[in-house]
Amino acid sequence: MTIEMMLWLPLILTVIAGTFSLHDAFRYKTLNTKAAYTISDAISRETTAIDGPYLDGMVDLMAFLTRSDGPYSLRVTLVRFDAGEDTTDGTTPAATGEYLVEWSQTRGEFGELQTMDLADMTDQLPVLLDNEHVIVVETETDYIPPFAVPALNEARMFYTFGFTRPRFAPKITWAEG
Repeated sequence: MTIEMMLWLPLILTVIAGTFSLHDAFRYKTLNTKAAYTISDAISRETTAIDGPYLDGMVDLMAFLTRSDGPYSLRVTLVRFDAGEDTTDGTTPAATGEYLVEWSQTRGEFGELQTMDLADMTDQLPVLLDNEHVIVVETETDYIPPFAVPALNEARMFYTFGFTRPRFAPKITWAEG
């Protein structure tokens, strides 16, 4: 019985540690997704211009909601859809629509999002009407699994992308300065 236990115990402990690590990774990813959508929803309800201290507060909110050690990165971008020119008969818009960045602000490791960067994201963005706006929120947080599991988040980062339409105003403005 002792020999059988010595043979099977390492395998059982490895399976338990792997299961715990996978559960923790999915839990952490879910917390990050919920934090990103909470931040996006809070920004979508603003009727006045948002500024730097407001975004700093959103990073603090993300730290509180994810309960991790960080570091945290946040990028908030206001995107507008331009449907392009109407055709000569004035009934059918031309198929030249494009997404445009009105403003983008970051905290952490992200760089500001540019209009040319949106070309890679068009399949992730919603279908919008002409001159309609959407708030794009991207978050990234560091994750270290409790036990080493091969191929479990080798980049050690969780990235979340979400968007929300402004709720009480046609668009969210950024306060200069």
